[in-house]
Amino acid sequence: MNRYRIVFAALIAFFLAPLAAPAQIALYAGFSGAPLSGTTTNWAFGPLFGAYKQTGYAANIVSIGGDVRASFLSRDNFHFYTGAAGPRVAFKLPVLPFRPYVEGLVGVGNLETDGRNSSNHFNYQVLGGLDTTLLPHLDWRVLEFDYSAASSQSFNAKILTTGLVLRLW
Repeated sequence: MNRYRIVFAALIAFFLAPLAAPAQIALYAGFSGAPLSGTTTNWAFGPLFGAYKQTGYAANIVSIGGDVRASFLSRDNFHFYTGAAGPRVAFKLPVLPFRPYVEGLVGVGNLETDGRNSSNHFNYQVLGGLDTTLLPHLDWRVLEFDYSAASSQSFNAKILTTGLVLRLW
């Protein structure tokens, strides 16, 4: 279970980093589904967990920060587990109640395609999503699209996620 220690260490480092400006910290969880290419499994499903920290909104419109996350897609004799971190840019729309965001993440992906042999690979993810507020500190992650790929493999996943975001402060 070495991959869980890596994700845990990344989460600890993320929260101990010094704050450069008034920031918002949030924890999130979601359920993901992904059509897969380069495997014998057509779809995989599983949870997504993470945390982000971002600055206040500049000009009340744009906020920058970072995100760290772990995803666990599996089905039959296949799994694709990832741990990744990277920059995050969120936008606050002046009229609509939605907050779109984009991210570019890098990390490690553990890929198992036959139920027996798993291997770790460099993983990169490009994603965007849309959050909306349900309660003062609780958001609904309406939809997130994540393109995730493992290096040196002919594998990629186009992951769709929905879930909840708890903004701590």
